[in-house]
Amino acid sequence: MEQEKRTGNWYPENLARIQEALTRLPAAGNHSGSTAPPFAVFDFDNTCIFRDIGQAVFRVQLLELHYRINPQTLATLIPEKAQDLAGRPWELLRSTILQHYQELWPLIQAEKKEEAQAHPAYPGFVTLFYWYVVNARSAPELGPRYVLALLAKIQAGFTLTELQAFCTRVLDEAQQEPLAVFTLQAEFPAPLGSMSARYPTGLQPFAEMQELMKLFLHHGLRCYVVSASSEWLVQTVAPRLGFPLTQDNIFGVRTTLANGGLVLPQEETNYPLTYREGKNAIIDRFIGGTPWFVAGDADTDYDMLTRPGVCLRLLINRNLSGLIGKLYQRPDILLQGIDQRNGCFRPSRQSIA
Repeated sequence: MEQEKRTGNWYPENLARIQEALTRLPAAGNHSGSTAPPFAVFDFDNTCIFRDIGQAVFRVQLLELHYRINPQTLATLIPEKAQDLAGRPWELLRSTILQHYQELWPLIQAEKKEEAQAHPAYPGFVTLFYWYVVNARSAPELGPRYVLALLAKIQAGFTLTELQAFCTRVLDEAQQEPLAVFTLQAEFPAPLGSMSARYPTGLQPFAEMQELMKLFLHHGLRCYVVSASSEWLVQTVAPRLGFPLTQDNIFGVRTTLANGGLVLPQEETNYPLTYREGKNAIIDRFIGGTPWFVAGDADTDYDMLTRPGVCLRLLINRNLSGLIGKLYQRPDILLQGIDQRNGCFRPSRQSIA
């Protein structure tokens, strides 16, 4: 078939192993009533796409001050007590973020975006809050579990319909941006001093992953996404980017919804956070069985990539250290290199920056 001939920039051995494994599956529609069809589970950000849609939405939301949470709610989302963060005193970091937001809030509330962006507190708030989120992710006391939930909670106050429209705009703009990295910078009195944070721009799908899902569907595999971004966000962008997925097959971070679809600043109860072991919990509770194929790129995906019984494990090589870096040399891992300058696959196990 045409689908099976399109190799793109796959590392040839990876594609060959996938195609060979597919030949050993029963033909589509030939599964008995007692045998569930095999299924594939994909991470989304930096696995199906180059870049991170959750990060893009956070960045635009911050730079545009696109918020409805008041200063009191923001204060509840930043712990009162914690260890100093990246050499800066915690209490001063927290109070400075909240003070700047308090100053900007009347303009945010009045939807006077341009006036808010011209306010003296604006560069300090956006730089410090972005810096805080980046550094909190690597802090032992906070870490990814805290940050992933935080990014979902700061979307509170909007309805899902409003957030979907915002996300669609962010996606359209991100696809027109250059694949580049920019820097936020602001000066504060000591001991904070000079603060800076780098953020990426641009976003595009990996064509090979789009085709892989289509190939799997042709062979009778169900395809799912389990993402560490907000669930509604990935449900919004994945179909627009050409991935053959239904909303029911996309799972991510969930926040509680009030009547009318209003997002609340709290995680949904009795629902796993889609990070590490939480991704396996989603598979067990909402999909059921052992995936035939799993794809990921980072520590967030480590547990499902090492889950027993998986036939094929695809790992996008982002030259990361930590847990995920330990998998790069495993012979059962299909390590796929990417060109990070152009945001695409390359026919190698190795990646280039």
